Amino acid sequence: MKQSQSQTNVEFVVDLMEFSAHGALIQAFVLQALTYYAQKVAAAEPEALDTGMVSGHAWRGCALEIQRKLKQRLDS
Repeated sequence: MKQSQSQTNVEFVVDLMEFSAHGALIQAFVLQALTYYAQKVAAAEPEALDTGMVSGHAWRGCALEIQRKLKQRLDS
């Protein structure tokens, strides 16, 4: 496992998914967390999600993309 200071976000997520004290259960946890948060964001009005750094429409678009990809993965 790499030091967290030098990890990219992708490396950090890979470490979460592959090197957990809870084994493969962490993968179900991470996917459930993605599902839960994507549902909350997708249900919100985009304007309510606006921040100084991110457009609410773009943030909601990310949630919809995650929902679509999770559905494709779980339905196949």
